[in-house]
Amino acid sequence: MGIPGAVPECFVREGVYKALLAAARALPKGLGLVVLDGWRPWRVQQYLFDTLHEAIHLHHPDLGEEQLLERTREFVSLPSRDPTAPSPHLTGGAVDVTLCDADGLPLDMGTLFDEALPASHSDHFERLASLSLTQRSARDNRRLLHSVMTRQGFTNLPSEWWHYDLGDQLWAHYGGHAEAFYGPAELDTIENRWRRQLG
Repeated sequence: MGIPGAVPECFVREGVYKALLAAARALPKGLGLVVLDGWRPWRVQQYLFDTLHEAIHLHHPDLGEEQLLERTREFVSLPSRDPTAPSPHLTGGAVDVTLCDADGLPLDMGTLFDEALPASHSDHFERLASLSLTQRSARDNRRLLHSVMTRQGFTNLPSEWWHYDLGDQLWAHYGGHAEAFYGPAELDTIENRWRRQLG
């Protein structure tokens, strides 16, 4: 997407990779799991945060800084290398995923990936009193994604149907775990471990 500092591959921790494989294998025949994003450099996190912050400010110039920050953080974490509170994607424990059909075409999830709208909240369609056929299909697709991911130990970020965590601080928070396994990581560390495992 032309984001400065972005890497072309999706890197994740080994435990996350194994859990993703198990989730993909648990899907009904003819469906697949698409990993859209994994480990993210700090520079990319900063760019995404700043870009969304500016876009929300342009559309809602009446918002105070505190409200603006809250709305931005709903969809993009604060850029942080702090070992006690790193940005989830900086740990290699956060992944953005969706489902696809046998041809690799994404299933309808009700909104686009990374679309910063209330309709992107994971439970959006669960809260509606009545649903159209299209909305019902999107709800069912979200339910399926949630089911296969949580059965492998992932937790879901409530504001994003596509965002799942395993071993990072959001996983610890939403899963009721005493602590996170993963802190901030640099790409060379992740790449070196991956290469050592491949031999």
